[in-house]
Amino acid sequence: MRILRVVLCVLFGWSNQILVAQHCGGTERWAVKDGTDPAAQQIDFFNITPMTVTDLLQIQEPAIPNDNTTRVVPDETHLYRVNARVVKWKHECCTASSDNDYHLVMTDDTQQYSDESAGIPVTGHSFIAEMPDPNCLSGRSGHFGTTSPFLDHNPTLNIRSARTALENKFSNAIQNGGWNDAGGMPVEIIGVGFFDKAHQQTGRAPNNIEIHPILAINFNPGTGPQPGPTPGPVPSPGPAPQPGPQPTLGAQWEYRMISAANAADLAAEANALGAQGWEMVGVVLDTSRPDKYVGYLKRKK
Repeated sequence: MRILRVVLCVLFGWSNQILVAQHCGGTERWAVKDGTDPAAQQIDFFNITPMTVTDLLQIQEPAIPNDNTTRVVPDETHLYRVNARVVKWKHECCTASSDNDYHLVMTDDTQQYSDESAGIPVTGHSFIAEMPDPNCLSGRSGHFGTTSPFLDHNPTLNIRSARTALENKFSNAIQNGGWNDAGGMPVEIIGVGFFDKAHQQTGRAPNNIEIHPILAINFNPGTGPQPGPTPGPVPSPGPAPQPGPQPTLGAQWEYRMISAANAADLAAEANALGAQGWEMVGVVLDTSRPDKYVGYLKRKK
């Protein structure tokens, strides 16, 4: 009888551990979302591309792998800096399928966002940004891994500090799975590009792109120093830095991305946009895309 009780206690404790694991983190493409996949090491944290909401939503959607550990390279190895508005957010918790992320609904200045479950179609003005729980890297099944460059690679670019910044800003936030109204607050976020599968997510972009995870969030865009390293492919415009708070890149310039199947077509499109004040600042050859010549342009606002 004593042996039976011991066995039952062991089994009960083991089952409790399984239940705990199942309620911390997700499953679908979880390694990619949290950076426990091997390809996460290819992300260049010192090369951050400024993007407008419009241009982010025009990036071509790649074929999404069916497994939960394969990252789309190079599409999901880019860091983006995006100035946008956060309309609302929620803590995805408290159900058996919850992953414990903070889910942010981001928009352009129109503050229009998709909500297909409520009959609002994809608008072309919104996208989703997520902040994973740093304590849930291994996922609901517990086998996705426990180390990630998103957690400890950079003191100013990591998921823990990003979540803390959001929690400090909304100190009285609802944490039971309900929505928190952010009022269209302007923010600047830095994070990794990620393509999700469409499943009626509130805020879903037409190309299903997300910033997942957010590695830094600035609630005062246009003032103060930039979080994280300086962008690589786009030179910093404006005067030399002076003491005191300085405007961010987004406060002086706007950026646009164009693409074409060959260099001649890319040059022709860039020349046409030159009449509108756009200036080519960088070209990338992305062989994973049919329109493999990608150009980055800027102009003064």
